[in-house]
Amino acid sequence: MVKGKILKYYREQKGYTQEQLSKGICSVSHLSKIERGITEYSEEITAILSKQLNINIQDEVRKFKNFEVTLQEWQNAIVMLDTDEMQVKKAALDANPLKNIPDFQVRYSLLLARHYLVFYEIEKCHKLMENVKKLDINLSPYESNLYNHVQGIYYFSIGSYKKSIEILKKIDSNYSSQEYYYHLAISYHAVHNNTLAQYYAQKALHYFQETLNFTRILDTETLIILLINAKSQFSLKETRQFYYKLIQSAKKIQSVNRLMKLYYNFGQELFRRKRFEEAKEYIDKGFSLIKEDDFYYLTMLDLYIDICYKGNLKSKESLLTDAKKGLHHAIQRKDHRYLYFNLHIFSLKGMEDSYYKYVEDEVLPYFIQSGNEDIIQHFEVRLFRYYIKTGQNEKAWAIAKKKMLVENSLYELD
Repeated sequence: MVKGKILKYYREQKGYTQEQLSKGICSVSHLSKIERGITEYSEEITAILSKQLNINIQDEVRKFKNFEVTLQEWQNAIVMLDTDEMQVKKAALDANPLKNIPDFQVRYSLLLARHYLVFYEIEKCHKLMENVKKLDINLSPYESNLYNHVQGIYYFSIGSYKKSIEILKKIDSNYSSQEYYYHLAISYHAVHNNTLAQYYAQKALHYFQETLNFTRILDTETLIILLINAKSQFSLKETRQFYYKLIQSAKKIQSVNRLMKLYYNFGQELFRRKRFEEAKEYIDKGFSLIKEDDFYYLTMLDLYIDICYKGNLKSKESLLTDAKKGLHHAIQRKDHRYLYFNLHIFSLKGMEDSYYKYVEDEVLPYFIQSGNEDIIQHFEVRLFRYYIKTGQNEKAWAIAKKKMLVENSLYELD
């Protein structure tokens, strides 16, 4: 059966019809049955057909089986978020000429899209998912679930958290990778539904513990401490102990990326508690682990400027230099975070009117288009207060009216 699939793949690759390939070897109907795997055939016939196609059928069968194994290993590396192993397996698959054979096409494409998401190549993922959608192929139950899983992560990555939840909830029991519980947990956390976020975080933690996925256990425990503090500010002493334990775990498994994120998360938590000097110390530790071309560098720099400005830890001139540096990097990368650094620049220069004009004309339209509800709400609230303060009552009313229209009355029965 495998040989038939390989013969069909190379025949179509070389542009031969069944009649052209089978001429003088066997009947067209016999070749058709070989390709579909519904007939017995002699090794002699497949050898002759292979020679016509200029391939070694035994070598191609080995490539086929190797591709299946490597595809699974790639998927395992993605679930582990082992980026080095992911790159190795991707290179091996890319070098295999059978990656476009129908048996592998959908799964390979979906895993490639997931691979892109891990490296924050959002646009590449989106284009690939659109191509999969256009394929005239009936997806297997597993492939349908994998498609929903990748699509759900994609929507989370662009800030469409409610859409992410909607898609991830379509996954059913035919899907063996319960890793998606983690993505449901972070999506519910993003929409401030801590009850369901905790529920799915615990399910994800159980799955990662069962599969001995130590790196993802650490990720999930990191999420759990965020959830604890999101509901109400947990004891700083116990929060500090929790983060210390997670930081030591990240050091033990030598995960620089996770260690950097833990420094960032704890720095952000300390910033929320207005412990600015200590928050800066942890962000500085995070900076020591990354390069300026790292995706998280701009996120770290954005928080660093906030901490130093509100904690009065650096001069405005120095912070303005940092903001301009962040803006330069973001524009070079075509990264939407340039919006944040422009806002920092307006704020540091004391240009309040320009700040809110930029929010109105650039920031809000961008996030409305991407569907990031949390950030939309944040900036609409700030704009509303600014409009009231500056006597722009019609604009303030427009925002208030919009918010009222999307809320359901508790007394509404229809």
